[in-house]
Amino acid sequence: MQTISSRETNFFDPVHSHLVMNRTMMRHLLLVLTFVAGARILWEPLFAQDHAADEKLPQKTDSGTTVRGKSAADMTESETKALVEKLLTEKDIFAPGEWHFPKTASEYAKMAEPELGVPPQIDLGKSVEIPLYVNGVRKFGNLGRSCDNYSLLGKDTVSGSVLQRHEGRTADGRSLPDVVWVSFGRNSTRDPSNVVGSVQMIGYNRKTGATAFFESCDQIHPWVTLDKDTLRMRGVMPWIDKPEEFDQAYRAPDPSRPQCVQCHQADPFITNSFINAAKLPGTEESVVPVLGKDSPYFVIGGQNWDMRTLHIEGNKCFDCHRVGMSTMSMFMENGWHPNKHMPPKDPGSMASDLEQLLEAWSKGPAAVKGAHWIIPPAAGRPAQTVGEDYPNKASFNTPRRKDK
Repeated sequence: MQTISSRETNFFDPVHSHLVMNRTMMRHLLLVLTFVAGARILWEPLFAQDHAADEKLPQKTDSGTTVRGKSAADMTESETKALVEKLLTEKDIFAPGEWHFPKTASEYAKMAEPELGVPPQIDLGKSVEIPLYVNGVRKFGNLGRSCDNYSLLGKDTVSGSVLQRHEGRTADGRSLPDVVWVSFGRNSTRDPSNVVGSVQMIGYNRKTGATAFFESCDQIHPWVTLDKDTLRMRGVMPWIDKPEEFDQAYRAPDPSRPQCVQCHQADPFITNSFINAAKLPGTEESVVPVLGKDSPYFVIGGQNWDMRTLHIEGNKCFDCHRVGMSTMSMFMENGWHPNKHMPPKDPGSMASDLEQLLEAWSKGPAAVKGAHWIIPPAAGRPAQTVGEDYPNKASFNTPRRKDK
């Protein structure tokens, strides 16, 4: 059975953007999984919240999982997550023992500290707001897909999201020049009185490639407010000096959610016209760093994650960077086409190279001369070619294998 695609559930984050499974999404996944497991489960509680309190899940599913008569709406997020994880494990969708992340974000921060120092404390008010434009004019509010630089996620683009770049530092404040952190406050609010969004951090060591992903819970209202007219995010997030609060605000990667590299395939930082609109103050340099084709990359704790990207010898698409096809496919599904944007100085001039790349993705690298899977350089190890025996293959990185 294949894992659920982030594109199908719309929980992508283009800086993080690994994707976050919030409480509603876990309920929907719970529905699917209990159905697959053969459980007798009522559908209405998951989709009709007004009646959720009256409809009860069975006390025992056919898989042996007990819910104690609670409706999906009444289950806490931790209860829902635990049940999802149990069903996923029973159906062999993942093996939690193969993941090497600690249970809490504060423990993950300690795990990453030798490579990345300590994560920054995020002050959204000091971050750079991502400007949105309609026909070149800056606009605010929920702009849907009408803006020039919409987010390419298949959902509405709302003003007020922010980005910040942070220099790496040790716990005692010493500078780590090889380390960069990027924080991202994503505003998804439709009603300003009900703050919806997330705050994420990515730490990256340019020398070794070590990377760590931190994602907030979806309930960020205890720490985040919005400016009335522009919806700009403001607020200070908890830091590691108060581990319990830090763990309330952030999560470490866990098997109930997609691998962060499902979207952060080519390197830790995804860039597009939405993200690149935020510039370092006083410059034309994007807040989010742009990395090259030889940049090292590995995820701390993600030893069993699928780090492959396609590569084709002599194909010009790879002259400057690696290409994550799962990410590019999602952008294309939401209206972005490479020939209109790439290469930046002469869009469309590499159409034949793109066609070759898409053929390798649709039919598999064996169908295209010179095509193969590679994993990036990491921790002093050079980039490597891998074959069908690669042990960490994931369904999101499976070529579509459609004949033209």
